Amino acid sequence: MTDGRWRTAYASVIGMSHTKTGLPCQDAGGCGVVIDADGSEVLVVAVSDGAGTASRSDSGSKLTVARFLRDFSEAAELGPGLSRIDETFAMEWIGSVLADIARLATEEDCDVRDYACTLLGAVVGVSGSVYIQIGDGAIVVSTEVDGEYGWIFWPQHGEYANTTNFITQPDVIKTLLFEQGPPVREIAVFSDGIERLVLDLSTRTVHSPAFTPIFNWLARTEPDRTATPSQALSAYLASDHVNNRTDDDKTLVIATRVTSPLPAG
Repeated sequence: MTDGRWRTAYASVIGMSHTKTGLPCQDAGGCGVVIDADGSEVLVVAVSDGAGTASRSDSGSKLTVARFLRDFSEAAELGPGLSRIDETFAMEWIGSVLADIARLATEEDCDVRDYACTLLGAVVGVSGSVYIQIGDGAIVVSTEVDGEYGWIFWPQHGEYANTTNFITQPDVIKTLLFEQGPPVREIAVFSDGIERLVLDLSTRTVHSPAFTPIFNWLARTEPDRTATPSQALSAYLASDHVNNRTDDDKTLVIATRVTSPLPAG
């Protein structure tokens, strides 16, 4: 059962490897809900993972997420539907973000590559959805079968281990993935820090049971429009259960329109 209102939660947690080496959390994520021209709620989600070898990638990921949430929210509000958000809009937006990164690099006497980061973005309205991705991590959405989830884009993994694509690379437009689809009831967007916990890399499928308890918890909450990280989700991502399986930074954004949780198990 759905009531049309989005329930959301997000968190970014530093990985144990970064804690040991003194590096900051290089992930960023966030979400928001805006009202479109038809008076309907539209969900806007962004996640970015800064490159581990880039000295200012934490700033790059934060800037990229903030710009996505601001600019795609404005486009969704103007509507109708998501008509203003097409592939051309996405490509022009990337150029605008790169110009911002270039200005920041000049101010801080750095190279643009120092701000290297991935991008996962989603905009979901009542009549459709839009997804974009550059790099690894994934966007997972509910299917027509209750309790089952599928991915929008498979993570972009490079030829060598721990390599992927970044928004700052010269050929970034060639790596941009863009897709329009139907509306969905549930969505999870996450950085590569939890890929192995929720994706089966050998069969290229989603491990749906990993998401069911998280969405069931979220369905029982009240809609939160404070735009602040979820303490409960932060605690989960920082738990031994997660840290024993990954030492990377972890970001997860989840949202649901469902108000009747699935039975346990």
